[in-house]
Amino acid sequence: MGASGVAAAASSWYAAMYTILVADDDPSLLTIVAQILAEPGHIVLTASDGFEAVRILADRHVDLMIADVRMPGLDGLQLGRQAKLMRRNLHIIFISGRPLGGEAIPGFGTLLEKPIRAAALLEAVRTEMSTP
Repeated sequence: MGASGVAAAASSWYAAMYTILVADDDPSLLTIVAQILAEPGHIVLTASDGFEAVRILADRHVDLMIADVRMPGLDGLQLGRQAKLMRRNLHIIFISGRPLGGEAIPGFGTLLEKPIRAAALLEAVRTEMSTP
């Protein structure tokens, strides 16, 4: 692929808008992640806990879910399992403030460690959404 093909592919990804659900019990992180994801044009839905995320998944179309691993009540892994039962093809990225020893969670997808860097988040979204 020539330079123009690479530029076209990159711009077509940024032109693609996804509906992304972000679930985290930290309101400031929700705001920051939503701003980062909205910048290139994604539609961002937020949930302050796993139960709210399940309600949103039941009512709205979601292409990708980004969930904190450790949340009170329904934690991120439980949410991920429930989400996959509801939507088998849902893409999921997990985030965690504590190292979990690995770059992916078996049966799911990418794991990002907090603090979240904008470039790493956008790259993780691009990578996750480019997989079947």
